[in-house]
Formats: sequence, structure tokens, C-alpha cells
Amino acid sequence: MKLALMADRLIDGTGAASVQDGAIVIEDGRIAQITTQAELQLSRGDADAAEVIEVSGGSIMPGFIEMHSHIHCSAEEDAYTHIITESDEVFLMRAVGAVRAALSSGVTTMRDLGARNQVAFPVKQAIEDGIIPGPRLIVAGTPITTTGGHCNTFGTEANTADEVIRAVRQQFKLGAGYIKIMSTGGGFTPGTNTRAPQYPASTLKAAVQDAERLGLRIAAHCHATAGVRNCVEAGVHNLIHCSWLAEDEAQMYDYDTDVADMIADKGLWVDPTLALNRLNRLRGRATGGSAMSDPRRRFEILRDMWDRGVKFVTGMDSGMTNARFDDFAYIPQVMVEEMGITPMEAIVCSTQTSAECLGISDETGTLEVGKAADVVIVNGDPTSDIAALHSVDTIVAQGRVVKRNGALLI
Repeated sequence: MKLALMADRLIDGTGAASVQDGAIVIEDGRIAQITTQAELQLSRGDADAAEVIEVSGGSIMPGFIEMHSHIHCSAEEDAYTHIITESDEVFLMRAVGAVRAALSSGVTTMRDLGARNQVAFPVKQAIEDGIIPGPRLIVAGTPITTTGGHCNTFGTEANTADEVIRAVRQQFKLGAGYIKIMSTGGGFTPGTNTRAPQYPASTLKAAVQDAERLGLRIAAHCHATAGVRNCVEAGVHNLIHCSWLAEDEAQMYDYDTDVADMIADKGLWVDPTLALNRLNRLRGRATGGSAMSDPRRRFEILRDMWDRGVKFVTGMDSGMTNARFDDFAYIPQVMVEEMGITPMEAIVCSTQTSAECLGISDETGTLEVGKAADVVIVNGDPTSDIAALHSVDTIVAQGRVVKRNGALLI
């Protein structure tokens, strides 16, 4: 049976102007028709022609793409304690809840950038087999880090270039859809240094070259400017955080515009995880000496990167303290309210650009005939009020209706 979605406007994710009184027809899990309600080729009086979902005042748009999750983490104040004390069985239960929560918020594609292999891969398979509900899930499995390095408690420790390459190949063998490597220390792992690199550029480049040989891309956690520089020199495809922290602790940032230009020139993608500070403020957690303790300057840097042509994708770092799995809409909201880009630009980052970074833009990320039917309908017009993305009325994931009239069906 066909499914027809209708709303006051249709936003296709490419940045093109909204189509007024938009309609979309879904058949066999694929988009079969994109049109206006006036030109919709259905017999509205024929009950067998299609199931119809119409949202008055709503906006049809591509499903959201969440680029940075840790599905086995708790998102609670004691998230690190949970990571070092809980069993794989508990991690699995957390992960099942995490992917369901993400899907329920309109996330139809999700990338997990660091979870134990024995958690990430079974959950991915369970979604694909229809055992549990969840978005299309792309997993890195265990991140690659140095001995005692960032996220070593659930990562693969590798120090030399040969060891890193071996770790890349192991994740490929297990079915990873992306590789994650820790270029610098991180705030989640006590004792690691956020202001210094963990790997030289030569090691990162060796990892990139071997990943590309296997048809994979690499995402790298990088806070320190030196770590960012190493990633850019190595051609790491997706920079995570990209915080530009200075080596000198007396300074917060050491922003290098020449390196920012190189990021843009090489076509690398940046996931700045920029909603975390907003969530911490909302939920009463001080940021201390983190990269976001000077948010005004942080957003000035991000805006300058944007103006230089850097491509931004939408990652939450969900699973970290206060970053819950149904929080996606805060990412484009902060992009608009703090970076100063337009709502439409933030929507494109959340859909098309993120799909391009994942290498799946032929399948999803925009509303086009033939693509997978990953569609949401939000109440209101997010091109004039980005906060409308918090109000999701209907969700269709790969052709399956999982939310309708505000009610979850999963």
C-alpha cells in the first residue's frame, strides 16, 4: 500500500525554497513521488489508493542525521562511572533504549562513534533484522586510542602506525561503517591531555590511507590545535569537536585560520558538538575548564570557519553527561541562535551535508524520488523558527511509520 504525506510545506534538504502545500508518496520503502497537494496523483476518495497522513500547519522534511553518539553510555551525571563499572549486558540494554529514543525524536540515521564491539555490532544487526526499533545505524565500534588514552576503557589501544593500521583492519573485518580515532586526549577520560596530540600526523595519515583502501572514512576526536593540525595534514575525513585548544593552559584557544582554510580546501567535514554547552546550562552542570567555558569566542571561531567554507555536520556526542539521545533538535537550534547561520542552512547541515559525510547521500539525506523514505513532519515552519524541530508530529523511517499524530507506534 502507498503512503501519502501532506503538509503546508515541503523542505527537501538541499537548501532550495520550501514547496508550499507539499506532498510526498512512499511505496515499498522508497519515495515514489514529490509534488504539491493539487497535483498529487492519488484518488483521495479511494481508500485502497493510499494511507494518507496530513499535518495542518506542518512541514515535511528529511529525517534527521545524528552524527556522534555513544549508544552504550548513560548521558547521566555519573556517565564515566557507569562506563568503568557496568557489564556488557547493561550496556546492551542502555543501547537498545538509546536507539529507540533517537528514532522517536526524528533521527532516522545515526552514527555511533565509540562503543564496545560486543555492543555496537549486535545492536546494529538487531535493528536491521527488525528485532528492536531504531534508526539506520552506522557504527565505528571501539575507537582507536593510545595506551591509557582517551576512551581507553572501551577502545582499542594502539600506539605505532602498524598497530593503528591493524586496528583499522580489525574494525573493517567486524563490519564498521566508519573508523574513529582519538587524535588528542578528552575530558571524558581522567588523566588524558586535551591540549596535546596522541598521534603524529604520519600515523594518522597511515590510518587514513589504509581506511580508504578498504572503502572507509575516518573520524578523529581532536581538541588541541596541534591535534587538529595533524588531522588536517593527514586528510582525516571528519574532525570531531575541532576545539582549537591552546597548548598553553593560560590561554583557551589557539585558532589557526590557515588550518581552517585547509579544512575547507580539502573538503573535510567538522562536527563541532556545539549543543553540549546549551544542554549543560539547561540541566545545571558547570563546564569548568572545558572548551566551552568561553562560549562566545568558541562561536566566533565556528562562524569564521563557516564563512571560510568549512562544512559542518550535526553531532551531539549523545551519551555524554546531559547529552540525551532524543536531544537532536538542539543542534540546529544552537547553530542558528549562537553561530548565526540561517535556519535553512542548519537544516541542510542536519540532513544533506551529514549524509554526504557518511557517504550515503545516494540513499538518504534529501527528499528525492528513489531514495529511502526517511521523512519527518514537524509542526510549524522550521525555516522561520528553527525550534519547530523539537515538535515532531510524524516519523517515517525507511518507509515504516514509527510516529503519527504525535503518538509513537514503536
